Amino acid sequence: FVSDAHLPEGYGRLGKTALSDMLDELVHGTSPDGEGRQVVIPEAEAAKRAGYDHSLVREGGGFDKLPKYQEVIERRIPPGSGNPEDAYDVRKGRITNPTVHIALNELKKLVAGKDGTTPHQKNKLGGLLKLYGKPERIAIELARELNRSDEQKKEANTRIAKNTRDAERRSTDLIDVFKVRDNGHNRMLLKLWEELDPNQILNRKCIYCGEPIGLTAVFSGQVDIDHILPWSKTLDDSQNNRILCHTHCNREKGNLAPADVPQWQGRYDAILERAQRLSPHKAKRFARDAMEQFEKDRDFLDRQLTDTQYLARLAHDYLGALYPDEEPDEDGVLNRRNHVIVVTGRMTEMLRRNWQLNSILPDHNYAETAKGKNRKDHRHHAIDAAVIGVSTRSLLKRIADAAGSDEANGAENALRAIDPPWETFRDDLKAVVDTIVVSHKPDHGTLPKNGAKGQTAGGLHNDTAYGITGEVDEKGNTIVVRRKSFLSLTEKDLPSIRDQELRARLYSATSGLTGNAFKAALISFTRTDKTFPKIRHVRVTEPLSVIPIRDSEGKIYKGYKGDANYRYDVWELLDGKWVAEVISMFDAHKAGWESKVRAEHPTARKVLSLQQNDMVAYEHAITGSTIGIVAKFGQNGQITLVSNKEAGDLKRRDAAPDAEDPFKYYAPTAGGLKKAKLRQIRVDETGRVFDPGPQDRQLRQERKAARP
Repeated sequence: FVSDAHLPEGYGRLGKTALSDMLDELVHGTSPDGEGRQVVIPEAEAAKRAGYDHSLVREGGGFDKLPKYQEVIERRIPPGSGNPEDAYDVRKGRITNPTVHIALNELKKLVAGKDGTTPHQKNKLGGLLKLYGKPERIAIELARELNRSDEQKKEANTRIAKNTRDAERRSTDLIDVFKVRDNGHNRMLLKLWEELDPNQILNRKCIYCGEPIGLTAVFSGQVDIDHILPWSKTLDDSQNNRILCHTHCNREKGNLAPADVPQWQGRYDAILERAQRLSPHKAKRFARDAMEQFEKDRDFLDRQLTDTQYLARLAHDYLGALYPDEEPDEDGVLNRRNHVIVVTGRMTEMLRRNWQLNSILPDHNYAETAKGKNRKDHRHHAIDAAVIGVSTRSLLKRIADAAGSDEANGAENALRAIDPPWETFRDDLKAVVDTIVVSHKPDHGTLPKNGAKGQTAGGLHNDTAYGITGEVDEKGNTIVVRRKSFLSLTEKDLPSIRDQELRARLYSATSGLTGNAFKAALISFTRTDKTFPKIRHVRVTEPLSVIPIRDSEGKIYKGYKGDANYRYDVWELLDGKWVAEVISMFDAHKAGWESKVRAEHPTARKVLSLQQNDMVAYEHAITGSTIGIVAKFGQNGQITLVSNKEAGDLKRRDAAPDAEDPFKYYAPTAGGLKKAKLRQIRVDETGRVFDPGPQDRQLRQERKAARP
């Protein structure tokens, strides 16, 4: 493979001649205003002046329409085949990271809309540019990692679960032990107090002065939440930059890093020793060069407004193609940075809390975090976007100045002095958020057609192979058999063991035992039983509908359990009744499959054909007119719907008590869909709703008769 080739050191993608010319421009570059001032220019500008222009966006005037990303950032992607007969992505090449590739294509749909051929299609497929024109400024926030391995995801989920359990424990302690209000500030005080020494309660001391901070001091006003590295210089309000300390130490520290406080120099070694009890991320902020480490890469504003993530850089360059090169800056360098900026989002949470935006969404009391953001409602992203949109450089500069002024007096609530962009900002934003319809992107896959291959959106069947016994239970269900690990058996599995003698011996060996005692009896059985020595697997039976697998003679010899359902069809019969037909993933991809409902009722009319994540509109008995999505459906004909705004672990939320979370699934049958006047709708990337109205026969005829 080319990737395995070992190339000699000292070679790059540019030749010696080009590098020499560019180096000359970098060293002797002057301003283009004719005054001959020597200026610092970036590498791309040096290449341009040397005649080797490899800028990532086109020169001069910006695009009126946003083209496909390959047209703009072609130098960031591997070259394609160049064959005009190949598909576009093959011919032009594409970004190899699938997440980034999909994200940039979705970004194009949002900004420019989809490509349409007829005027009707072009009207319906319009993006933000077609609806509102070219924006004066675009702000991008990307706070999440693009790709994580399964192990990283597992670690993140474990960490989130632990943090959730700790937060719930602190909430209980605040009420039952400390007898104080359970709110975000008090939970933060308790968390920071525990972090002073997670292992020894009696050893929790102020890192700065070394004096103990006891239980009674935490909620008595004797302590402050301090930013280890001064907030006014870093605007770092993360957990790793917060610490609990005595109020007088906070006043004494002022607007300085711990290592820079003059009166602490004689005892700073003791401070460093106490700081080692903290997490490594906090302890390193006490280093004598902590501020230098923080500021070594770039200045504060650049850190706030530039994200080094791969997708952020590409999106910045991609959207920058909409704009012409701006006037030269003070050094004569052309740039687009004032049109498209990338925001890290560090200030977003603090601003939305200060401007009382967390209370905009309903059920905010059920939020999962102490900071009050309702992550169980997709619209919280829209609130973040509004805050990001008004987070200009001047606003960040005002926050930094206010923080510096207040921090000198020990008060780190500078954001209270930062007013919203206009007086009615919160009310205006709430009015908009209340009307938002969240767009969901379904992933249906494609069925094979005319000999061409399709792409499934799920597994055709489960991996477990089931043996066919030829037997049925009292209800007529097929009895199948499968292998199961012996040590994974539970008390409930004993009646289903296929071997009668083994079943009887296990009943005798485990009689009256449950839980760990039952497991211990199984282990003992594998070591002592002479009839089934060292048994590792056992055959168990169960009633189950399986997909039959036939041999060359057509005889069924095994089966697989269907792993997913592909489509939920609803048919209207002549008597007006609606009946459901669920097509499994296996049947949908099987050649020659035909609808049983249509075969039995040739006059039936299909009124709905729904798949997972399709968007629908219906009349809910409690919430009224609702726009929702298809969450799932089963072979029993029941379909599960949720409102378009609901987010989070829906299955877990549905099972939670009402006092914890009021969310519940809406799961009607086909008859219930007719009563609810359910119909499939489309919501484009900009949130526009295209609703054809109820689709039952009577209403369709009434609308048809009412037409002029």
